[in-house]
Amino acid sequence: MSKKPLEGIRVLDFTNALAGPYCSMMLGNMGAEVIKVEAPAGDPLRYTAVNEGRPQDQKENTSYDLENAGKTCVCLNTKTPAGREALEKLIAEADINWRQNPLKKAGLDYETLHAKYPRLVYGFVSGYGEKGPDKDLPGFDFTAFFARGGILGTLFVNALKALA
Repeated sequence: MSKKPLEGIRVLDFTNALAGPYCSMMLGNMGAEVIKVEAPAGDPLRYTAVNEGRPQDQKENTSYDLENAGKTCVCLNTKTPAGREALEKLIAEADINWRQNPLKKAGLDYETLHAKYPRLVYGFVSGYGEKGPDKDLPGFDFTAFFARGGILGTLFVNALKALA
C-alpha cells in the first residue's frame, strides 16, 4: 500500500459550518491526522438538521458527519486557563492550523502563532475575501454566494415564473 502524501502531518481544525471543515477533511483524505477543536457549544452545523428536513439527532447528522469524516474531535473552552493550556499543547504539536478569521483578539492570528511556532503552516477560508468591510464576517453559502452574488434572485424570479 502506498503512503499518502500528508501522512505524518497533524492539522488542527478550528473551523465550523461547511467550507473550512470540508477543506480539512480533504487534508485528512490525503493522510493528515486532523483534530477538530470545538467550543463547548459545538460546531453550529451539529444543529442544522431540522433546517434540512431531518430530526434533531446527533446519532445521525449527515451534514456534520460528511464534513468531519475521519477527524478526531475535541471540545475545549479556550477562555479558561486549562482550555487555553490544552490548546497551546495542541498547537505546539501541529503542522497546520486551519482557522477562519478574525482571531487576533484570542491571540490565534497568524502573526502571534508564527512568532511562537515558526514552522506552523496557517490557513483560513473566508466567505468575503481577505480585504474589504465584510472580510471578518462569517460566510455561509446562502448569504455569501447565493444572496449577494445574485443567484438567489435569479432562482427566485424563475421559480415565480414557473408557478405563474
